[in-house]
Amino acid sequence: MIKTVYTNRTEKTFIILLLFLTINSLFATVPQMNFSGRFSGLGQVSNANDRIDFNVRYLPQLEVEFFSNFDAEFSGNIYSFASSNAFGEIAKKIKPYRGWIRYRSAQVEIRLGLQKINFGPARILRSLSWFEQLDPKDPLQFADGVNALRMQYYFQNNANVWLWGLYGNDNPKGLEMFGTKENTPEFGGRFQYPFGNAELAVTAHHRILLLDGIAENRIALDGFWDAGVGLWFESVVIQTDYEENKLDYRTFLTLGTDYTFPVGNGVTATAEHLRISMGETLFDDQSKNDITAVSLSYPLGMMDRLSCFSYYSWDSDTPFHYFSWQRTYDRWIFQLNVYWSLEVNSPSFTGKDNRELGTNGFQFMVIFNH
Repeated sequence: MIKTVYTNRTEKTFIILLLFLTINSLFATVPQMNFSGRFSGLGQVSNANDRIDFNVRYLPQLEVEFFSNFDAEFSGNIYSFASSNAFGEIAKKIKPYRGWIRYRSAQVEIRLGLQKINFGPARILRSLSWFEQLDPKDPLQFADGVNALRMQYYFQNNANVWLWGLYGNDNPKGLEMFGTKENTPEFGGRFQYPFGNAELAVTAHHRILLLDGIAENRIALDGFWDAGVGLWFESVVIQTDYEENKLDYRTFLTLGTDYTFPVGNGVTATAEHLRISMGETLFDDQSKNDITAVSLSYPLGMMDRLSCFSYYSWDSDTPFHYFSWQRTYDRWIFQLNVYWSLEVNSPSFTGKDNRELGTNGFQFMVIFNH
């Protein structure tokens, strides 16, 4: 049995593309187009029901430049999944991945459409993962986009301000617990300011939850310092007005550092700690969870790299360990991964469509770029 899912975003993306090409033809401008794509295949053997999983994903991408300050990108996400414990069943999905038009100048960038919005200095345990979820183990850095209008303005001293409005993103995104109320816009902004070898930023966002139309407000402060070692933090407060549940405040705090040790070709180490708290007031920790993550990366040469990734949940006393070897050519990437844990506590790195990892297993991944 083959199951195929098409989303209504596909129609919207092609309508935007048709409108864009029509406007371009009215001005008699010949657009410059570039077509590329990325194919990835993943085979996984795990002790999750003693099965073998196969994942195939293709991301075709069309880049278009027209006029002097306008460009656009349209790409799709074609995905297929099969498992040995469901022989004969192949799950398939086809949906847009990106679909935006952009105006840009020396100091201004305005982007409209299906796009990725991400920010913040954290690498692994990201408190500012508001609109996407990037897996640090994923060589594709795959992330679903959001429908948005985003404006960025860059000052002469490298300070910059972001403003955005989102619409039509009803399902939970990023670290959200609940979706957004249908036909309701979201809006927010961010201001970053450099201080010598450091940078500080403040971010805010407002939306209406699908859950009884409750308002949610977020505010965050983050910073990065280059003090010989990299140092950063992300601090987030999320406030809601639940009627039945008094845990109206959620806070996220990420502290991180990285350093490259002069051993051989250089060992790059990254460490982060995340605390998540919930309470009736801002500093009330009625419920909390602490997670620590460490990653190491070592290049064996021009083409090969070894890396390991571990995180530990202090409350559940659960570790997760992940080791990887990667070889890179001009167009090809091959990656072998081995992992184990005490519990099934980490998503696979090929996106939300993937199945569980199990407590131990290995993966082999092939990536081809054209």
